[in-house]
Amino acid sequence: MKKLNRNIEEEILAIVEKYQKEDTKLLNYLITGDEITFFSPVANGSEITDEDLKKVAEILKGSYIGKQLVNQEYRFKFKCGL
Repeated sequence: MKKLNRNIEEEILAIVEKYQKEDTKLLNYLITGDEITFFSPVANGSEITDEDLKKVAEILKGSYIGKQLVNQEYRFKFKCGL
């Protein structure tokens, strides 16, 4: 299973944690090829703004593809250039 560098994880979590409930600071993701999908349960907080998703794309040296709501879970997909 591929993982992001710990420093990159921390940078991304610093952006997205403000959308999560205080006791659930999590960064769940799946890397497949050159794409990465982040998962966030709806009950875990609120939807991340497009502006902050663009910041995450910059950290990943890639581009923001889009978001979906699937089974009470937000899914945010990026093309990753790391």
